[in-house]
Amino acid sequence: MAAGILVRIIGVLYRSPVTSIIGDEGNGYYGIAYNLYSMVLLIASYSIPMAVSKVVSGKLALKQYREAHKVFRCALIYVLIVGAIASLFTFFGASILVPDSQQKAIPVLRVLAPAIFLSGFLGVLRGYFQAHSTMMPTSISQIIEQVLNAIVSIGAAVLFIQVFAGNNEGSVPVFGAMGSAAGIVAGVAAGLIFMVFIYRQNRPYFMKHCEQDVTAENSSYRDIFKVMFLMITPVILSTFVYNISATIDQTIFMDVM
Repeated sequence: MAAGILVRIIGVLYRSPVTSIIGDEGNGYYGIAYNLYSMVLLIASYSIPMAVSKVVSGKLALKQYREAHKVFRCALIYVLIVGAIASLFTFFGASILVPDSQQKAIPVLRVLAPAIFLSGFLGVLRGYFQAHSTMMPTSISQIIEQVLNAIVSIGAAVLFIQVFAGNNEGSVPVFGAMGSAAGIVAGVAAGLIFMVFIYRQNRPYFMKHCEQDVTAENSSYRDIFKVMFLMITPVILSTFVYNISATIDQTIFMDVM
């Protein structure tokens, strides 16, 4: 809870200088791209931490440590495939997703595309540690993610404008928004690096429990994927329907404006 509050405070503080750098128009392009990015992210990996945490914790409660680690591997395979498809679709299909009246937001959305791929792995690792009854790695990674997001968003926005926009005032909002979007990618990458480091530090502990597992349970990968799919899908559908309204509203509003 404390980490969540701190993350929100950082988010409020850094958006003001970013908006002053990229301007209202640049902030508009960023908003369009971010809403679309959020929608795809919801479909690709929003419910992954919850699913991993619930399934793995159930296995751990029964002392099925090998099964728990198998679920972890299945989740990594799932986000590798789904995350890659969603990320590539966002990058190459940006012109389809972005409203016709706001085509300058396309490069901003493409900058955000890699974050969709990385977020899946980050979610799996967070869910895995949550299943082991610790929120500390998740909380710290969220703070690291937001701090890097804030720093890179401001720095990259200035850098992109100076390097790529040059004397062309008309391109300042676009490149500024692209720089701001790069902050999200940097933040997710930083959070993922931290979680991978924590996992590698604790991997001997996890493997030791797997070696001591004497249970006879041996679920197939197909069964595990089925359980995860049935758990993830309802959450995805409900959150997607709830959040797509903002994208529809935005598309209609931009066309009218």
